[in-house]
Amino acid sequence: MGKFNGTLTGTTTRKRVLAAAASVAAAAGALAFAPTAAQAETTGDHCVYDLVTEELTCADSPEAALAANAEGLQADTVLVRMYDSVNYGGATHTLSVPGAYTCSAAYTPVEFTITNMGSFTNKASSVHTYHSCDVKLFDNASATGTSSTWIDNLANLDSISGGWSDRASSYQIS
Repeated sequence: MGKFNGTLTGTTTRKRVLAAAASVAAAAGALAFAPTAAQAETTGDHCVYDLVTEELTCADSPEAALAANAEGLQADTVLVRMYDSVNYGGATHTLSVPGAYTCSAAYTPVEFTITNMGSFTNKASSVHTYHSCDVKLFDNASATGTSSTWIDNLANLDSISGGWSDRASSYQIS
């Protein structure tokens, strides 16, 4: 798996996710290990960023990237998927955690902050969220500058106030 060329904050939440992931692995009774960094693909139009390992895995389809990112027997939970085209098309940037996870469905506290979107900066044109998560986009890195409203699912980011297609440099998940 390649190292994500962005940045994540939210250590307390990360520890909670790690604890939950360990519980799921223990309950499964067996754990197969994911490919080593040397074995993982980091090229392709569809990438998955794992919030726990802070690594990026890319492939030729969203499903293949998610499968390559999976932690052994443990399925990943997708929280957010951004697309570089309207109507949920084109290349994708997916945010996942190993095991089961559901957002709090409240806007505070913020559960995760992606402070730098790396190669997907200024490319998102549509977004789909899962498991009660919402996303807020920011103009600048480190979740600073002008921000969008909280978004659940939106097929065209230009349709919200301020027009957010190809504009986001960082985001928060709540």
